Amino acid sequence: MNPLRRALLALGAAGIAVGVLMAAVIATSDHTNLKGLLAAVSLLVAWSFLATGLVLWDRRPDNLTGPLMVALAFSWVFAGLSSSNAPGVYIAGTLLNGLPFAILTHLLFAFPSGRLQSRWDRRFVGVGYLVTTLAPAIGIVFFDPAVSDDCAECPENPLLIWNDQDAYNVGSAISSVLAGIVVGALIWHLVRRIRESADPVERVRDAPVWWAGGATLLVVLALVATNIGPEEGNFDDYMYAAALLLLATLPYAFWLGVVRSRLVRLDTELRESRRRIVEAGYAERKRVERDLHDGAQQRLVALALELQVVRSKLATDPEAAAELLEGAADELTGATQELRELARGLHPPVLADRGLVPALEALAKRATVPVTVEADEAERAPEAVEAAAYFVVSEALTNVARHSGATQALVRVARRDGLIWVEIEDDGSGAADMGAGSGLRGLADRVGALDGLLEVDSAPGRGTTVRASLPLRR
Repeated sequence: MNPLRRALLALGAAGIAVGVLMAAVIATSDHTNLKGLLAAVSLLVAWSFLATGLVLWDRRPDNLTGPLMVALAFSWVFAGLSSSNAPGVYIAGTLLNGLPFAILTHLLFAFPSGRLQSRWDRRFVGVGYLVTTLAPAIGIVFFDPAVSDDCAECPENPLLIWNDQDAYNVGSAISSVLAGIVVGALIWHLVRRIRESADPVERVRDAPVWWAGGATLLVVLALVATNIGPEEGNFDDYMYAAALLLLATLPYAFWLGVVRSRLVRLDTELRESRRRIVEAGYAERKRVERDLHDGAQQRLVALALELQVVRSKLATDPEAAAELLEGAADELTGATQELRELARGLHPPVLADRGLVPALEALAKRATVPVTVEADEAERAPEAVEAAAYFVVSEALTNVARHSGATQALVRVARRDGLIWVEIEDDGSGAADMGAGSGLRGLADRVGALDGLLEVDSAPGRGTTVRASLPLRR
């Protein structure tokens, strides 16, 4: 088991434990209405974000959506401690009440990659964190639950410096205005993203997440801002529980969106790969046509003309006819050799007759730099796999000769884990770029068509290593 997965399992176990603790705190609270219902719904919210976040983090470690969802789950759990009857725990949870919504805002701004794309996005998310962390810490010193209309049964506030309800209300109003600005910016961001998205598939994929998340944030913030949260009266509490149920569905929308984004991207990539394969096939046909026209075809046309001349001279000048026949034989030999070279470029006979390793050794002998071939003794691979591996080596050695300035190259071939691995390493100048030309990109498409993978490691000044792995299934 890799270290990341072990860490995620530990986070999952910790999340389950603290989630149970949060539910117990809510269920035994002296100042929370509908304690059982809110405990269950709050636990559902926490564990939904935790489970889906851990799965995403494991499957897509390069995407920050998973870590953010896990962070939201834990912040939700700790915010739930505001239902505690212990003063210190109660006030700590109260200070964290808004943090989950700041993380939710972050998630919505950063969806689907988990990374904020613009400076303004980072600014608005920063304001969201400021409003939910610093502002409550400042306002809490003026809040006395004993004289508050909102939470008269709450524990005492150990951070109280002096009771000033007006100062507390002013601070709350400022925080609400700033939160409203952030929500407005989020709505503008979501609408802009939807309108600017050129791909209709992406719009269909992303819109439910954006709108569901925005609607959830608006509902919850409206409940908090208007004090309709769990206070006096069951109607308000039921409304709050309904909002939490809506919030609990969001993790699955995020999960589905990230998974679908991966599928959509693979499908954009697949279409591009198919297009490049078609274009490469067309270019290859044009090359073969050009090589035939400029090479063997011209030789054969010249041969036909020479044979006509020979025919006309057979009766009148046999010696000249014999000389012409010798020249025609040379032309025929040259045409045959050109056709053989052309056929070798399409599918080398030695590859079909003797297999991959002998074909690679023949390539190495024709290379313009010294090439060493290291290969495992193994049985034949499927024809398409051998051909793909051969042309990977052929293209890589061509690049070594033309661009690298290398003095030597090494070709390795091995089989392991149901794959055939081909590696070409040189000591040249490096800096090869798969996206800069059509050669390596075409190879990547050819390897990808067989469910294989092509990688290029080419640091400037450190040579180039091209690796291809191809499945051996028949």
